[in-house]
Amino acid sequence: MKNLNWILHALSLAAIIFLFYQNSQLKKSTPTSSAATEIKSQNTGDASTPLAYFISDSLLNNLGFFKESEKAFKAKQESMSNEIKAKENAMQKELVRLQENAQNMTRVEMESAQQKLAKMEQDLMARKEKLGSQYAQETAEFNEKLHNKITSYLKELNQNGKYKFVFSVSPEGNIFFSDESLNITDQMIKDLNEKYSTN
Repeated sequence: MKNLNWILHALSLAAIIFLFYQNSQLKKSTPTSSAATEIKSQNTGDASTPLAYFISDSLLNNLGFFKESEKAFKAKQESMSNEIKAKENAMQKELVRLQENAQNMTRVEMESAQQKLAKMEQDLMARKEKLGSQYAQETAEFNEKLHNKITSYLKELNQNGKYKFVFSVSPEGNIFFSDESLNITDQMIKDLNEKYSTN
């Protein structure tokens, strides 16, 4: 789901920019030595690191409800493709029939056949557009539901306020290094599969 990945990557980038800005503001404020010591103690060590990340590809590839939905979308796409192909074949057969019988047809019959072909083509284009629009809408709705499920889960996970940011990491993203100790992908897979299991 590329749309979801782009949304998550945009959020990650915005969060990184915010962190850099916050860090620069802290440096400018020049706190007293005791305050500086307190700030340092709050932001050092794995236990107090308010960051986590998940690997988006691994997460999606291991979520049962996502794989089931993906399978359903592929089946629907194949069904739509077969329907359009059948209509195209029917129109092609009608065109061949018209060409074969053109010499034996009256002017009225020829005009009628041409109108029929034109109507078939219009119907085909309208059906293609309708199916394409319907598929795009259903995909967008699914992506939104998926995003809501993940964000809802992360809010539950973070009820104790442990994390300030949770990033999405992917091979084509903008994060080139991440500490494995901050990786919560496996935990998310386990919890989300249990939470949204269809069994």
